[in-house]
Amino acid sequence: MTPKSEHCMVCGKMLSYLEKSEPLKCIYCGRTEEGHIACPEGHYICDHCHNQDAMRMIEDVAFTTRSKDPIEIAELMMSFPGLPMLGCHHAYIAGGALMAAIKNEGSRGLTNDDIKEVFKRTKRQAHGGYCGLTGVCGIAPATGAVFAVLTGSRCGKDEEQRVTMEAVTRVSRAITELTGPGCCKAYVWTSLDAALVCLRETLSIDLPSGGKRRCSYGPRHPHGCRTERCPYFNGDITFKDSGNESEDNKGCQYNYSAVLQKDIPGEEGMEYLLNQAIELGAEKARVINTDTIVVEEWVRWKCRYGCPLYEKDGFHPPCAPAAESTKKVVKEYSKAILMNGPKGKALTEVAVKLEGIAYHRGYYKAFALTALSSGPPGST
Repeated sequence: MTPKSEHCMVCGKMLSYLEKSEPLKCIYCGRTEEGHIACPEGHYICDHCHNQDAMRMIEDVAFTTRSKDPIEIAELMMSFPGLPMLGCHHAYIAGGALMAAIKNEGSRGLTNDDIKEVFKRTKRQAHGGYCGLTGVCGIAPATGAVFAVLTGSRCGKDEEQRVTMEAVTRVSRAITELTGPGCCKAYVWTSLDAALVCLRETLSIDLPSGGKRRCSYGPRHPHGCRTERCPYFNGDITFKDSGNESEDNKGCQYNYSAVLQKDIPGEEGMEYLLNQAIELGAEKARVINTDTIVVEEWVRWKCRYGCPLYEKDGFHPPCAPAAESTKKVVKEYSKAILMNGPKGKALTEVAVKLEGIAYHRGYYKAFALTALSSGPPGST
C-alpha cells in the first residue's frame, strides 16, 4: 500500500492507495463497491455519499446563476466551505460553470437540461482518485461533455468529434503543465482558460474570462502548494486562521463525535434517531437545545498544562478545535442528540454511525462531536 497525503473524514488517519482494487463497504449507506483508497481503520465513504452535499451546491449554482463569466461561476462554487480541497467535484465545477455561462450568453439556446446532461456524462468518467491511477483528470472529460453537447458529437460524427477532441486535448495539455503535485483548483482555472479559447476559435462563442486569478487555497493543499511554480500563487503560504490557533494547527486533523442537527422538522424524525442511537450501543440518548451547550476556554488550558495527551491526537489541543470556533459552529444548529455510554472508541463509533443515518434521512448538516471523559476507565 502506498500512502496518500489525504486523511479519513471519519477518524483523521492517513488514507492509503491500494495496489489493486478491493470491495469496500460504505459506512454511511452500506453499499459495497470496488475501491482503491482505504482508511487503516476500515472507514470507507462511497463516491455518492462523499459527493452529495457539494454536488447539490454545484447544481444549484449552475442552474440559477445569471453570470456569463465561467471563472466567476467556478469561483462561487469553489468557495463552498464543504468542498474538499481536491477531488472530482472540480470536474463538475469546470463543466457546470462553462455550461451555465454559455446558457446565460444565450446564443445556443441551452437549458438546465443541457447542464444536467453534461453532469451525467461527466459522472461516467470522473471518479475520485482516478487521476492518479489512470493519468486522466476528470476535468478533461467534463470539458469534452460540454463540447459534445454543443456540437452534437458522438461516434460516427466528423467535424463535431474533431472539435470536441481538440478541446479535450488542449485542456489535458494545460493541466499537464501544472502537475507536480497537482491541484484541482489550478486545474479548474487553467482548463476554463483553454476551453474559452477553443469556444472562440471553433464555435464563435465569446465569453468573459474573469481576469487574473490569485489563489487563496495553498495552505489547505494536502500534498504541498507548488508556490512560485503555480501561475495562480499569490505569494503567501502562511496558514490562515480558521478559528484555531494558527501556528500550532499546521497539519492537524480533527476527530469529532454527539450528533448536531440543523432544523428538526418534527418529533418523529428525532424519535427515530434516538432509537437508532440506543440500538447502535449508546446507553442513554436525549434531545437537547444547542443553546444549553457550554463551551469554555479553561478546558483547553487544563489540557495544555498538565495533560499527558496534549499534542498526541486529534481529540486534544492544539489539534482539537478552539473554543471560539466551536461556539460559532454550535450556534449554527438548533438541536442536538446527547449520548453517553462506556468510555472509549465504542461511543465514538455510535456517534459517527448516527451522523450517517441522520444525513441520509435529510439532515445534511448533521455532525458528530465527542466529549472525552475525565474519569477512570469504564466511566461515562
